Amino acid sequence: MIVDQVTTKELNDAYKSTKQQIWKRVSEEIIKPGRPRTMNVSKIEKLVPDGSAIIFVGKILGGGSISKKITVGALGFSASGKEKINNAGGEAMLLTDFVKKYMNKSGIIIVK
Repeated sequence: MIVDQVTTKELNDAYKSTKQQIWKRVSEEIIKPGRPRTMNVSKIEKLVPDGSAIIFVGKILGGGSISKKITVGALGFSASGKEKINNAGGEAMLLTDFVKKYMNKSGIIIVK
């Protein structure tokens, strides 16, 4: 998965503006070399509590089910992954949009 310069710029701007370490950590995670990362919604269901706001540096897939209302910022979504998150009452958004909307929010969880 190729990360565009807009995503890294948004993260760096968020860190400079808020001084919240999470944005620096996510930016560092994005530029790490390695295989493209994917995660199914069923794993999100198991890992995080209802009502959470999370970041995943990769693509969310639709495997399994999710019943928790979770806001997810990720580099990408499969159609079924996005649909399942939204149908559960959550919100699935690209990382650039997530950063803009939740720049000053605390308690965001980075899921690996």
